[in-house]
Amino acid sequence: MTTLEQLLEWAKPHAKSDGKRVTLENNNFIVSIVGGMSGLYGDFEKDFEVAIIDKSTDNFVTKMFVSANDDVLPYQKIEEVSEIIDMVFSKTGFRVL
Repeated sequence: MTTLEQLLEWAKPHAKSDGKRVTLENNNFIVSIVGGMSGLYGDFEKDFEVAIIDKSTDNFVTKMFVSANDDVLPYQKIEEVSEIIDMVFSKTGFRVL
């Protein structure tokens, strides 16, 4: 189970502003976790914006893993982020980029 402390430890500055990002990957998927700036759906403290991307196509595949109306999951609590990470990487593990 991924914790808030781990996400904060792994966080890097967001390329576009003062927000933060965490990128996790294995051979097949990327899980992008962002927040903390205007235009992102999470403050990177209490909630996060999450997307899942297929590395072979660079397409969003978030809807393959969770029931969602969009490719990006807004305002996800740490428990939800942890569940997504577990779903995507349960058999292979991941690398923090």
